[in-house]
Amino acid sequence: MQNLPNRFLRITGSKNQLLRRLELLRVSKSERQSEGHVLVQGIKTVQELANKGHSIRTLGITYDENNLPIQSPALDIVQGSTILEREPDRSSSGTPTKPGSIAGKIVFKADQYVAASRKLTTRILGTDSRIAEHEVWAEVAIPDYGYLFSPSGSSRDVSGTATATLSGRKKSHRPSWMRDEECEIQKMLVLDRISDPGNMGLLIRAGMALNWHGSWHTPGTVDEYNNKVVRASRALCLDWPTKTGGWKELGEFLEGNGMTLLVADMIPRWILDQSEPLTAASAASSTETSSATKLNMNGLVWWNWPDNLPRTRLPSKVALLMGSEHHGVNIGTSDENGAVNQDDQKEKDRLLEKAIRVSIPMNAAVESMNVATAATAMMWELNRLLSQGTAEVTSSDALQIFDRLVK
Repeated sequence: MQNLPNRFLRITGSKNQLLRRLELLRVSKSERQSEGHVLVQGIKTVQELANKGHSIRTLGITYDENNLPIQSPALDIVQGSTILEREPDRSSSGTPTKPGSIAGKIVFKADQYVAASRKLTTRILGTDSRIAEHEVWAEVAIPDYGYLFSPSGSSRDVSGTATATLSGRKKSHRPSWMRDEECEIQKMLVLDRISDPGNMGLLIRAGMALNWHGSWHTPGTVDEYNNKVVRASRALCLDWPTKTGGWKELGEFLEGNGMTLLVADMIPRWILDQSEPLTAASAASSTETSSATKLNMNGLVWWNWPDNLPRTRLPSKVALLMGSEHHGVNIGTSDENGAVNQDDQKEKDRLLEKAIRVSIPMNAAVESMNVATAATAMMWELNRLLSQGTAEVTSSDALQIFDRLVK
């Protein structure tokens, strides 16, 4: 195909207002919050989002008059838009031959269609993105998952219908895990000042893959719709319910929804001092005697376990707190500008004091694990333990709980 359909808006100059708006959308968190949209790249990503019901405001392709004819994947978008131009009442939500297609052609319904040169597309998507000669990208609405994070759940809309607004536009979205009988968050990450967008993207992908329900982000945590997070998560950040809020609000949510806070931490010295690794040889030996507790290196280590909880099973609804890889869970509180909220600090101190601590036993030669790697391992193991329901764990699979010895 040589020519663009009439519905495509051409961006030809670097001072174009739409170009500037889209570029600002990529680099500015405040602009994303104000606009309620984010940029994504790649026809596969765009198609997956469209099939899941995400709203597309702008659908763009790279187009160069000196590099004709237009080829796929940009050609697929052009051909699909031609069908919509000819049959405006038909879309991928009508009666397609397969999801996202009509008569075998890929069709995406968007508010506007845009074409720009490869150079100008790089301005839009950023130099970190690898821009193909016939690239596809889109401006997609950020869903509003706020109804999932109400303190008591009384204001939740189980049907997933839009009940809240973001910048005046309704964008509530039903997560893929939500069913009519499961309309609340039961397994949640709490991310405390995670600053690396690559780690954030991996945490979101792992959480989605392991069927966790969302994450709470404390002030100072990287924006989940940061351009690098979008790429690292393969745009799954748009399907992952998140809430950014302070510790006082977090405490109200946890208590209002009966969730228990678990804090991922390093094994303290006092546990290591009163235990020794459980090896295959020592486990098989019936004659070995030692006053030290055997530390199973293949199971999570627990401490600060509350007296009012059974020691044979996990609470049914948990929030796993992960801190920075280098600093762990920060004992202080501050917003992005460094300001400290005293009420938030008091609530954080209270929550951390009573929270259950959990750790992954590691080889002594390794100082720490990447936060996304550690969270993935913990979520997988917590899934296994939670799947046992109300049945007590067997002695061979008992929770490895340590108590500080009182001298």
